[in-house]
Parts: sequence; structure tokens; C-alpha cells
Amino acid sequence: MFQRRKARSASEQIRSVVWPDRGFGRLLSYIIQRVRRMPGSPTSIAVGAAWGVAVSFSPFIGLHLFAGLALSYLTRGNMLACLFGTFVGNPWTFPLFFYLDYALGTFLLQLFGSTISLAGVSFAEFIPLFMAEPVALTGEVLKQLIVGAVVLGCIAWFASFGVVFWAVSGWRKHRSARLAAARDRRRNPPLNSNTTVDDKGVVAQRSGPDFGESDR
Repeated sequence: MFQRRKARSASEQIRSVVWPDRGFGRLLSYIIQRVRRMPGSPTSIAVGAAWGVAVSFSPFIGLHLFAGLALSYLTRGNMLACLFGTFVGNPWTFPLFFYLDYALGTFLLQLFGSTISLAGVSFAEFIPLFMAEPVALTGEVLKQLIVGAVVLGCIAWFASFGVVFWAVSGWRKHRSARLAAARDRRRNPPLNSNTTVDDKGVVAQRSGPDFGESDR
């Protein structure tokens, strides 16, 4: 019943993975709404989402989901929130994440006097190399990538945890207040023209229009 009228071709399915049909803005809005409405405590949801975002900085792309789920399980995080968190790592963000890993890892290793390869590559030079030979480039600068990923992953974890915890807690407080207001409206309906309240706060309904006393 919910299937498409016309089945997608293989090329269209691949394109939708790289670029969603309704754009990344709609996808991001959908993910945020789903995460906020997930069952579970705000802490578990925030922990799961934080692991999903943190592992996205890892150079081991094929292991992101497995690593995130394992870490979420060990820390009692929400598995579904972790799955949505891994969406941060995608074909559009991986080049930037890898360059940030490389740049920070290179800086830290040089700071401590470690021997590294392929130092001083700019962002404009790194992206074409990554797009042309991602596996070869990753292998050559793997040490820098791992060091940078650990540091950036930790930063991303705490930042994501704070944002998701605040969003989920805030939405639930807002929802609770809205439901409480709705209950109050049902218990205490608003007064209309035929409703009176005496000095003791007792609500009474008028039996009919009040025309007042007739003139003598």
C-alpha cells in the first residue's frame, strides 16, 4: 500500500543515498524530530547519538555503525539514536572530517616530535587526493588520522551529548506543559456569556436570558 507507483532504478537509489530527494535540510529536520520523540531517558538517547556522531570522525568508514552500536551498548546508550547519529558521517562530510583529522593529527604529532609522512598538505590539495585515491591516502596518513579522530571524536561526543540532551529534555518539558494546559482547559472550561461565578468561586449556568425587571 505504501510502495511507490514506479519502482526506482539502481542509479536513482544510489543517487538518493548521496543526495536525498528532498534535500539535506528536510532529512536533518526528520532526524531531529525522530530523535526528540524516541522512547527512553534523555541521557540514554544523548549517549547513543553522541557515539554515532563521534565514530563518524574515525578513518575506518566501514566500521562506524558497528563501533557506535558496540560503544552505545557498553554505555547503555540508545541504539536507534546511535544509528541516527552516524548519519552525520556521509559522503559529503567525510572529506572534511578526514582533513580535520589529518590536520589536527599532524599538528599534535609534530608538536611531540613524532616522525610523520605527507605533512603540510592544504585543504585544497587534500580533497582531490582523497577523492581520487581514498584508500591509498588513508593508509599513508593513517597515524595522523587516528590521532586527530580520537581528539575530534571526544570533542564531538561531548558537544553532541549536550545538544541532544538539551533538545530532548526541552521538548519533553514543553510537551508536558502543553498536555497539562490541555487537561486544565478540559477541567476548567472557559466562561461564556451564559456562565456566572459567585463570590465563592462556584460556576453556575444561567437558565435563560436575563431581561431584568419589567418597568412598572
